[in-house]
Amino acid sequence: MRVVVEYLARKYRVAATAIEPLVMTAQAAGLRVSVDPMLIIAVMAIESGFNPIAESPMGAQGLMQVIPRFHQDKLDAVSGSSLLDPIANIHVGALVLKEYIRLTGSLEAGLQQYAGAASDGDALYAAKVLAERQRIESAVRRISQTGA
Repeated sequence: MRVVVEYLARKYRVAATAIEPLVMTAQAAGLRVSVDPMLIIAVMAIESGFNPIAESPMGAQGLMQVIPRFHQDKLDAVSGSSLLDPIANIHVGALVLKEYIRLTGSLEAGLQQYAGAASDGDALYAAKVLAERQRIESAVRRISQTGA
């Protein structure tokens, strides 16, 4: 995961010491709820650019842009703390993502539901997240092979 941290820190211009706990939390959350940690990291990248205090005009908050009024049950189950707490936000976001993938029956449809774009027949949000995951994975492979 060190390579992931280094790549994300460079790409998103965020200190590695700030990115590292987010990556480690994504890994833990992914393992806990059986969602690919790289998918969680890609969602964070697309949703907030790793800004833990991001807030959308629709009221979505934090790294994974979770809307509190729709997911208060999951927040209460995680810790009851604020969605602006990065650890709580990642865990809640992973739970939401898992639920939507299960409910829709596919990764792409689950991602579209996550973004509130289920009616987008082109699945642009899902394509964006999956492309980001692929870029991260490719960069990690490249860096691991070359040491650069």
